[in-house]
Amino acid sequence: MRASTYRFIVDDMPLQHFCPRGEMQRFEGVSFSTSGDLLGIATADTNSILLFRRKNDGRFDPNPFLSLGGPSSGIDYPHDLSFSRRGETELLAVAQRAGAIAIYQGDQSGHFSAEPIQEIRGPEAKLNYSDGVAFVPPHEEHLAACNLQLGTVTFFRRLPRSPVRFDVVPQFELRHSSMCSPDGLAFSRCGRWLATANHGNHSVSIFKRRSKLLTGGMLRYGPEPAAIISDPQLRHPHSVAFTPRNQLIVTNAGANYFSLYSSRKGLWNLRWSEFASLQKTVNDEDAFREVNAGNKMEGGPKGIATHGNTIAVCSPEIGIKLYSFREVAT
Repeated sequence: MRASTYRFIVDDMPLQHFCPRGEMQRFEGVSFSTSGDLLGIATADTNSILLFRRKNDGRFDPNPFLSLGGPSSGIDYPHDLSFSRRGETELLAVAQRAGAIAIYQGDQSGHFSAEPIQEIRGPEAKLNYSDGVAFVPPHEEHLAACNLQLGTVTFFRRLPRSPVRFDVVPQFELRHSSMCSPDGLAFSRCGRWLATANHGNHSVSIFKRRSKLLTGGMLRYGPEPAAIISDPQLRHPHSVAFTPRNQLIVTNAGANYFSLYSSRKGLWNLRWSEFASLQKTVNDEDAFREVNAGNKMEGGPKGIATHGNTIAVCSPEIGIKLYSFREVAT
């Protein structure tokens, strides 16, 4: 029986669009909460995280209801963030470029502690330019961070005790020559696939989770990639996100679009298209060129996240745009 493939359709116009308040609010990373009722933004230059709440009509209030961090908080250049929920407890992990991960604790209504309940930092953490962070599905018992300067993804185990704590020493470090300055990472919803946006060599690496029967019950990905996407149209990839059908969305910090790579079942693994099946322009072309002319690594979309049939994409230039999408079997 022929395996189904899916066509990705994204609406032309955004569902919502709201902009930063002031030039200092550089929107770098975006994430939906587990329920989809909260939207978090990492604003690098203000050293803060902004949280937006979904209203009864399904749209997000463009005014943040909570700001974490700030100039005197100790948070240093937050670049990405990730939510996780267990029972009534919601966690928010924030990757800081200085080489640290701050973890905030909240409840399902969106009330978070003003200060982090833990920070993973120091030489033993092996974090360096930690630009991306994500909890590892499906059980979210590990936290992963990509390190741009080291070319690694480090995995930290959640400790089996209360209060919530993660080991500060990585349980596992993933290294591969294809990961050149990884700037963002994402997991498929099942946790089987890990993708990294390789800013330094204009590519994406995709790794498969190894069977626990072969790893003694330990979490492991790789060691070799299941796929490497080296599309010439990739321009300084910044962030990645999987769709529910395991198609892969990649933002290009050096181009005015995000790219979609379709997936299909192969003999043993999923396979992804070598070239983008869709490119979605996200900003006014003149505005993009004005920024990009001065720095070929800037001007394009940066953070990306999906929840249900909604995409959130952000950057310092565009602010936040939310799009509706569909995946149609072909």
